[in-house]
Amino acid sequence: MHVHADAGGRRAVVVGASMAGLVAARVLADHFDDVVIVERDRLPAGPEVRKGVPQGRHLHGLLRRGEAVLEQLFPGIAEALLVGGAQRVDFSADIGWYHFGAWKSRFASGVTMLAMTRPYLEVEVRRRVLALPGVSLRDDHDVLGPRVVDGRIAGLRLRPRAGGDVHELPSDLVVDCGGRGSSTPKWLAALGLPEPEEEAVVVHVGYATRLFRRVTPSQFPWKALYVIGTPPACLRVGALFPIEGDRWIGLVAGLMRDYPTADLPGFLEFARGLPVDDMHRALASLEPLDDGATHRLPSNLRRRYERLARFPDGLVVLGDALCSFNPIYGQGMTSAGLSALALGECLAEQRAARGRDLAGLPARFFRRVAKVIDVPWMMSTLEDFRIDGVEGSRPPGYPLIAGFLAHVHRAACRDRDLARHFLRAMHMLESPAVFLRPDLFARAMLRGGLPAAGPQPVPAAP
Repeated sequence: MHVHADAGGRRAVVVGASMAGLVAARVLADHFDDVVIVERDRLPAGPEVRKGVPQGRHLHGLLRRGEAVLEQLFPGIAEALLVGGAQRVDFSADIGWYHFGAWKSRFASGVTMLAMTRPYLEVEVRRRVLALPGVSLRDDHDVLGPRVVDGRIAGLRLRPRAGGDVHELPSDLVVDCGGRGSSTPKWLAALGLPEPEEEAVVVHVGYATRLFRRVTPSQFPWKALYVIGTPPACLRVGALFPIEGDRWIGLVAGLMRDYPTADLPGFLEFARGLPVDDMHRALASLEPLDDGATHRLPSNLRRRYERLARFPDGLVVLGDALCSFNPIYGQGMTSAGLSALALGECLAEQRAARGRDLAGLPARFFRRVAKVIDVPWMMSTLEDFRIDGVEGSRPPGYPLIAGFLAHVHRAACRDRDLARHFLRAMHMLESPAVFLRPDLFARAMLRGGLPAAGPQPVPAAP
C-alpha cells in the first residue's frame, strides 16, 4: 500500500514510461511529494505497441522474482492480470523444455511465470502508478537536456513534441530510465565529467515474433514449448507461450547474426532448424493472426557508473540505461524491479543519515545496484560466452565454470531436486552459488556427466 513519506526532496522526475520508469516512479512516490514521468511517446489508453518500445511486440517473460517485486509494489496485480487473460505457467510441469540435448523432466516445481504481452502488462502497471497521489505524466515531450544548478542536476529542459516553447522542470532528483539510448553519458561529457566505462558482450541476437489463435482444449500435451539449441551446433531458440486474448505468442531467435524473418514461410523454415522438430510442427499447425515483427540487438551492455570517481548529484540511472541484457534470458524487467527497490532502500538510508539532503545519493545507489545487476549479468553472459566468436571479457577460469554449468544443465534433465534449484536460480529466487553446496555439486558432476539421451518425445505432464 502506498505510504507517502516526504523523505529527500519535493519533486522527482523520471525519464521514460518504460517498465523501469514505472516501477521507479512507484518507489519514488514513497519519498517525494511530486513525481513526474516524462515520456517521448504519446501513450495509448489501451495495451497497444508503441514506437518507443521496439521490442514491445515480442515475447516477454516475467520471472517469478519479478512477479514478487510487482506484487510488493502493487498488491493484487498478479490476480488482476490473470483475470484479464494472463496465463500462469509452471516452468517445469507446464513446459515442454528441450535444452542441452534433452527434454527436461516435467514435475510440479512451484516456480511459475506469468505469460502475457508486454503492452498488456505495461498498461496495467501504468494505470496503477498514475493513480498514486502526486504522480503525473507528461507524455509527447522531448527531453532536451538537464537543468544544471551549481554543478548538480536540478531538473530537465523539455519541449512538447507537438510544438511549443522549451520549458524547465525543476526537480530534486532525476531518474534516467531512458533505455539503451540513454542521454546520461552525453550529459556527463557536456559537463566535462568522464563517461562511464561500457562493458559489452557482443552476441548479435535477432528474433522474430508472430501471434497465433489458441483454442481450448489445446491440441498440445504441454501448456508452453521452449527449445534451445546447444552451441556450437545450433545457435537458435524457439518459444511458444499462451497469452491473453486466447492467443499464442511464438518466437524464434538466432545468435551471431543468424537472424530469422517474420514472414510466415521464413518463420517456419527458421523453426525447422531447431534441434527437435516439435516447435516447427506446432507452429505450422496454428492459425496466424498477424504479420509478425522482428528485432535485433547487438550486445549485452552494462554501463559501470559505480566505477566513476565523479558524478553529479541529483541524477541516477536505472533499467536498460544502466544494463541491457540479451533478451533471450528474460531478465530485464525483473532486474529493473529489483533496481527500483534498491533505489528505495538508498533513499530511506539517505533520509536517516542526511534528512532532506540528497548529496551523495548517486554514489550510494550505484554501489548498491551494481550488486543487484551482478548476478543476472553473470548468468546471461556466461551462457553467451559458450558461443564461438562472441566478443567480450570472459571471467578468469571460464572454461571450468562453463564445463560445470553444462553438467548442471544436463543433470537438471534427470534430477528433480537439482532441476528445482536450477529453476529457482534462473528465476532469481536464489543464488546460483547454491550449486557449490557439496551435495548438489557432487550430483551435478555425477549425473551431468552422462551423455544426453538425444531427441525423444516430450515427457508427459505430471
